[in-house]
Amino acid sequence: MKKLRWVAVLILAAVLVRLPAITTMPIDWDEPVYMEASMANAEAIRDSDWSVLLQPTINPEHPGLVKLVYGVSLFGLGPDPDLIERMATVRGLSLMAGLGAVALAAWVHPVAGLALAVHTIHAKYSVQGYLDSLPLLWMGFAMILGWRNRTQPGSRRMLLAAACWGAAIAGKWLHGMPGIVLLAIIPGKLPKLRFLVIALVCAVGLDPGMWMDPAGRVVAMIEAHQAYSVGVAGQSAYWTPLWHLGAGRPATWHPEVFPFSLDAIWLLLGVGSMVLGWRNPWTRFLGAWFCVPLVFLVGWQTRWPQHTMVLVLPLCLAVGAGWDEVLSRANRRSEPTD
Repeated sequence: MKKLRWVAVLILAAVLVRLPAITTMPIDWDEPVYMEASMANAEAIRDSDWSVLLQPTINPEHPGLVKLVYGVSLFGLGPDPDLIERMATVRGLSLMAGLGAVALAAWVHPVAGLALAVHTIHAKYSVQGYLDSLPLLWMGFAMILGWRNRTQPGSRRMLLAAACWGAAIAGKWLHGMPGIVLLAIIPGKLPKLRFLVIALVCAVGLDPGMWMDPAGRVVAMIEAHQAYSVGVAGQSAYWTPLWHLGAGRPATWHPEVFPFSLDAIWLLLGVGSMVLGWRNPWTRFLGAWFCVPLVFLVGWQTRWPQHTMVLVLPLCLAVGAGWDEVLSRANRRSEPTD
């Protein structure tokens, strides 16, 4: 019951941080593209024109699950919804997923939930119509569920974790990357293979754009990303992802929404916890969850701020783990000696 109270309080805190953002932030760079793709899906469902879902032409470089979810919600608005209705619907879904991630973090540790509730990168991109909030939630659920049931690889909970990993991949490839860490901690080659196959089947099954020619679609998406990265080569430094994660840029971009930022504090505490607490298996898991996508972002040319959403959940969970470590050391030092 105490844990549920913490979850409720931190969800309320997250709502208070995000409500001004969802209602006042202007349309961001990529929102029109994703909204156009989502509206195309809604119209395709209405017209039973399934070729739009099977062979997407708008934003084809990204998987289709999040845009499909947005499209289904827009379909419910009826024909020709206005811009405000579309924005409210898409941003509302993103917000609900963001609050779900805060609840998940708070369930693991209240301090982790607090860090995520007020982190401005998560607050910004979990209320905008981007492709990150939903797969972040799916992958986070997969990672935590998988960690807690890793010694029972054949259990239903591990099957659910694999399915959630597949959903994250089908939402946005970047958010499926931490699944590599989860796969590595599963004991035995056969359970690893079964887990991977389930995730891949779900990734294909949840993205209609993969149904006709999965291999060709993957190659086309990779080529599209490579071509785009060439065009932006040299526009950011290798350390840019950490800068985005800790600099509190949303407070600079939207001071009327985020008057200040604690992102730098969370970055220092989270990374410090991963480094100093490496002997703890849970902290090592969080460190690997954080570092695997970070290494990719460091090496990739397109280092946009929204990409750091893949890092923010393990970072905040590490803040919670660090809090426990500090309390544990303080208790040991305060114990009476003979």
